[in-house]
Amino acid sequence: MQRFSAFFFAGAILISLCGCGGGSGVGPLSITFTSTPVTVPGGTNFVFSVTTQNDTLNRGVNFVLALNEPSNGDTTTPCTTACGTLSAQTNTITANGPDIFTSTTTVNYAAPLLPPTPNTLILTATANANASVTITDIFTIGAPQVVVHITNKITNISPGSPPVTLNAQVLFDTMNAGVTWMLTAQGAACSPACGTLSAAEPFSVIYTPPASLPAAPNNTPTITATSVTTTTVSDFDDIRIQASTQPISVSITNPFAQINAGSTGVTINATVENDVAGQGVSWSLEPSAQTGALSAAQPLSVIYTPPNTAPQPPTNTPTITATSVADPTKSNSFTFTIAPAAAFQGAYAFIIRGHDDEGNAMAAAGSMTADGAGKISTGEMDVRVSGATASEPTLQIAGNYEMQKTDDGSESVRVILNTISRPDEGTSIKFDAAFAKSPLAPGFSGTFSEYPGSVSFSNIGKLAARSGTWTLTGEIARQDLASVGTANFSGKAFSTSLLSAKPSDSAEPDDFLFTINREENNSFPTAIGVTGMLAAFDANGRSLLTLTSANSPEVHYAAYAISASDLFLVAIDAAGSVHAPKTGEAMEQSLRQ
Repeated sequence: MQRFSAFFFAGAILISLCGCGGGSGVGPLSITFTSTPVTVPGGTNFVFSVTTQNDTLNRGVNFVLALNEPSNGDTTTPCTTACGTLSAQTNTITANGPDIFTSTTTVNYAAPLLPPTPNTLILTATANANASVTITDIFTIGAPQVVVHITNKITNISPGSPPVTLNAQVLFDTMNAGVTWMLTAQGAACSPACGTLSAAEPFSVIYTPPASLPAAPNNTPTITATSVTTTTVSDFDDIRIQASTQPISVSITNPFAQINAGSTGVTINATVENDVAGQGVSWSLEPSAQTGALSAAQPLSVIYTPPNTAPQPPTNTPTITATSVADPTKSNSFTFTIAPAAAFQGAYAFIIRGHDDEGNAMAAAGSMTADGAGKISTGEMDVRVSGATASEPTLQIAGNYEMQKTDDGSESVRVILNTISRPDEGTSIKFDAAFAKSPLAPGFSGTFSEYPGSVSFSNIGKLAARSGTWTLTGEIARQDLASVGTANFSGKAFSTSLLSAKPSDSAEPDDFLFTINREENNSFPTAIGVTGMLAAFDANGRSLLTLTSANSPEVHYAAYAISASDLFLVAIDAAGSVHAPKTGEAMEQSLRQ
């Protein structure tokens, strides 16, 4: 990461070094910010601009965005998307010789809605003609700017069509004051020739088109919704009034015949032909009792979530219907069966320890998603093997599973993951795992030898696996990904126990406490102050956990969330220890008895 200068000037910073070529009249190469914000409101865009003087090659600059926070010996920390994004960089030559070489480089910065931690960003511009010539600007992310959306824009409508209720959404308006509505054509009032607005409310208004097709420009009016709190913020619905003689037709594009109770919601989509007003459909579920729910309804889509338990016939065969808003006589529907919940379905986090195919001590943590029909559709896993000289990459996994009856008549789950070849070595890993069928709901196990009185919960199942001829042991738990986010962990204290992949390893279990996103030391009697920092979680609930403590180097773990109070961990730092890799669980301290 580029280091930044220790000398700062208000507004702009100028660093000049010797020129890099050109005629005798050309001065030294220099770059200057021409637009530098102190704060960029969350969710908005800002165009940074840099002028380069005496750049005889007219190569402009390169921009790098980072956290203004030391990391790994550098003066800055690499930035993720949580810091915003840079795009659409352009370089424009404004003067070109014989003794004046000037160009302007701009880049669009899209700020995140919420500020990163810490909330201090640094943008570095480096001359492409001379990497030693740099300039920096430091800024913060402010409160999100008010945003207005008309959520169901009309786009097209026929003369004489039924009135349409337009709805507005106003984000980040602390006053919740809504919007004002206006109807114009090319900036001038046009009602009633272009239609009328009535029953105006802070978040809705009714538009009635004219009875006959109006002449231009009244056939292309604009409805404007303007924030009451911030009158400079608006959204626009540009309407085209045009006749249509074609009948409306409705189609549901992705019906299904069956869905399991307890499975995740599915998005249902519809198309409406000849809907010139773009009003879409309304959605209904019959019968509505005990059959799940429709949510997040949009003009052309809705999410259906089945119930946790399959209802009894005939209630277990409901019907979903999409009805045209413009012409309620036109609709489309499908009937489906709600089947009993699959024995093994959804996202599951797991940890295992033992040996790989070659007998090397190995520990791993990961997540896998069961589709309810015998497939492990997606997943990822972090593997650590003793003797490795570098951190290994996160591996993508897939496979199959089946339900099995045990000797005592109970049911278990057998999961077979596909063979995984680690890119840094020729060896492979294959897991053939089995565990008792149980609810496996998000919960906590927490059996820590250093903490008397801890309670073991039943929602984390024991997992027995094999890799070649080697036996592995571990735990598995259903993930509650809906509750997972870095903000949900902030400020919590966690108790942790990591076990060695090799039972004969002389290293003691790692039992310690740490807090997430706190800088002060803990005061628990069993812990020296340890601070944890979680990176953003991916779709599988994986994050990078970095632990720091006084006079000790950083330690890194792959962390897979079970819930906002429970994590499975595996250490992923490069080797250097004679001991086998370790994996285990971190549980919120307040939940331990």
